[in-house]
Amino acid sequence: MPYNVVTVTDSATLIIEQNTRRKDLNILNFSDTLIVYIGPDSNVTVLNGFPVYPNQGFSNKINIASHWKGPIYGVVAGGTSNVRYWEIQE
Repeated sequence: MPYNVVTVTDSATLIIEQNTRRKDLNILNFSDTLIVYIGPDSNVTVLNGFPVYPNQGFSNKINIASHWKGPIYGVVAGGTSNVRYWEIQE
């Protein structure tokens, strides 16, 4: 079960690579103030990405369904945010 911490910046940052064995994936934005926007490729921006809101405890984690096996990128409007993920594989 891979897990890691990735520093997301104001440039599209790879959070986790494609994995055809992915069964489940949880992503948590560990910033207290910044929104991280995620998307399926390096074209993600703060205007088109899906928002992962600042850490309010573990209730603000995002679960990626098992049918998405592709990569996930993230970006913030400015500064940096630590994003944590936990992936479950088949």
